[in-house]
Amino acid sequence: MLFWSLDRFSREGMAQTIHYLRRLEGHGVGFHSFTEEHLSTDNELVRNVLLALLSSLAKVEAQKISDRTKAGLDRARAKGKRLGRPPLPQATRNKIEKLRRDDPDRSVRSIAKELKLPYETVRQVLRAKELGGSRISV
Repeated sequence: MLFWSLDRFSREGMAQTIHYLRRLEGHGVGFHSFTEEHLSTDNELVRNVLLALLSSLAKVEAQKISDRTKAGLDRARAKGKRLGRPPLPQATRNKIEKLRRDDPDRSVRSIAKELKLPYETVRQVLRAKELGGSRISV
């Protein structure tokens, strides 16, 4: 089976990657990396050692990326930056609520389509209205 690269195949570490490779092998399927020509399960040394080592490195790199991302978000929050989507304008919320008020049987999907908004956005606004909430970020 051809994969783009080992880190696209698995970032779960050595044991899990070896488990996946053994499952593939059990079905008569080998591993070949498109971007890393030296990575192929045709070679037993590669299959047992190099792939396991590189999969562990991919797991470590994934953790580093996650840690850096979290640190960046924490720095942004500390500086008072607002994260996530901006709040839906009140005028848009009012339009959604008015369309539902004018026709209580009207579907969320038809309201979303008319206002060119995502279905989930409209559903959240109407649900917040029913529950008495007011803050919706979409």
